Amino acid sequence: MYASTPGGRITLQRGGAAQEFTVTVRNGNTRAYDQLHIALQMEMLIGEGAGADAGGLVLERRNPATGAWQRADLRVANDVYPHYLYPDGTPLPVDAARTDRYRLRALPEGPRGSTPLMIRLVDTTAPQTAPDSVAVLRRASLTVDVT
Repeated sequence: MYASTPGGRITLQRGGAAQEFTVTVRNGNTRAYDQLHIALQMEMLIGEGAGADAGGLVLERRNPATGAWQRADLRVANDVYPHYLYPDGTPLPVDAARTDRYRLRALPEGPRGSTPLMIRLVDTTAPQTAPDSVAVLRRASLTVDVT
C-alpha cells in the first residue's frame, strides 16, 4: 500500500480548495482478502477556532462507480482505533490492485498547523485477540499542512 499526492504532502488553506491524494493497495499471489478497510486518522490540530467537523477538516472519497465525491470517515484523535471495531471492508482478490481517490479540505474556521495523515490497511476479519501487527497489514502517511 502506498499513498501519494502532488508534491508529496497535502497543503491546505482554511476555506480554500480541497487537495486530492490517492491510496493504492496491491495484493500478492498468496491469498485473497475478504474485508480490507482503509482507515484514515489524524491527530488534533491545536490552534485558534475549532471547526466542528473532524477538527476543521472534511474528507471525501471518489466513488469509482459513479464518479461522485462522497463523505468519508476521518478519525481525528490522539489514540489508535482498535482493528476489531471497524465494521466492514471490501474484498481484494489475489494479484489484484485498486486505487482509491480522496480529497481533503480545511474549513474556514478550522485550526492551523501540521500533522501526519496516518493511513492503515486493516483486515477487519482478523480476530479481536489478534495483535495490531497481524490485523494491520500496511501503514503509510502523508504530511498535512493547514495555513
